[in-house]
Amino acid sequence: MKVGGNSRRKLGEWVRRYLPCEIAGTIGELGGAAVAYLLTGSMAAAAITATVGASAGYYAVAYTNAIRWAYREYQSRPIPARLVLANLFAFRSVAIEFGPAELIDGIAIRPLAYYLGPIMFDSVVAGWIFGKLFSDIGFYVLAIFSYEQFKSLLATRSQPRRGVNDGTVTAVAAA
Repeated sequence: MKVGGNSRRKLGEWVRRYLPCEIAGTIGELGGAAVAYLLTGSMAAAAITATVGASAGYYAVAYTNAIRWAYREYQSRPIPARLVLANLFAFRSVAIEFGPAELIDGIAIRPLAYYLGPIMFDSVVAGWIFGKLFSDIGFYVLAIFSYEQFKSLLATRSQPRRGVNDGTVTAVAAA
């Protein structure tokens, strides 16, 4: 079984796609948890705030990237139409790629991991690190599955889609 080249290429593709989102999400997650815990002393408040902070940071970057990539696909359209189409395509892309993962992670895995981690490790910091790592594994298993299964429906950093569906005379003549 050959694993080298293809696995390395896939891993690089996933890192390029998800690392900027992960950095922003981690800042929101750990920063939000720390602020909530310092202000309230409540693990439950910290767990909820960590979940919201992770989502806000992560999806701000994911949506921005999806809009950038989608905007390039509609170059032949007038700017207002291009903006609307890029936003619709970006929204669909983020929903398809991350919707199931976020639903399971945001409702169950992450809040429970952030709440139970400090109890299990008898340390807030160690528990939050555990919670982050545990919940990220679950999230990425689901997100990468969606990405690989539905890649043709997603905004990606690759070149514009092959196809002749923009309605221009040049495109029709090229077909």
